[in-house]
Amino acid sequence: MTQNKAVNSKRLIIKASAGLAVMSLLSACGWRIRGKVNLPYSKLLISGVMTPEFKDGLRMVLKANDIEIVEQVKNAEVVLEIITEQNAKQVLSYNSSGQITAYRIISRVAFRVFDVNGIEIFPESDIFQTRDLDFNPANIQSFDYMVNEVVKNMRTDIIVQMLRRMASIKNLDPSIKTSKIQKEETSSNQKSGSRIRVAPSASETK
Repeated sequence: MTQNKAVNSKRLIIKASAGLAVMSLLSACGWRIRGKVNLPYSKLLISGVMTPEFKDGLRMVLKANDIEIVEQVKNAEVVLEIITEQNAKQVLSYNSSGQITAYRIISRVAFRVFDVNGIEIFPESDIFQTRDLDFNPANIQSFDYMVNEVVKNMRTDIIVQMLRRMASIKNLDPSIKTSKIQKEETSSNQKSGSRIRVAPSASETK
């Protein structure tokens, strides 16, 4: 009985250490909502197809920026349509034994905005991000946790970028809007990738 308790205690310590290491990495990367987004609207309707997690995250960021979410077009100032939301995991590299050593996590969201008359005031735009994660098969639990946290933070970052793009087109004519959007997409997509190493498990450090 005493031996079992000792084993269980050791496992809890290992899990806690791995979790703290992951959170430290995420904190170091600075993934958080970066301040207020000054939108020229106060009431917004959300439409389109998206995961519940994305919709919850979008609602949270909108409320944090004092934007009222309405359910009917007649009560909205603008309609935000999420055209597509995609999340994927791709194998990035193998070692000499054919074992996977890294994955690439991918998130992509396409959206556009209409006024209450159905006129497109923000053309279809897409935000694409990637994160590269080193993979150790001896530390799968920590890796799965890391993937979930990375996807969550990428989602928040994409939502904030999306709102900033919506704010940036205020009082611009259509030709300027298109040019500005394309420039921002190129810049954000070029800078979106990063690589994170998962901390080794306690058994690996011995």
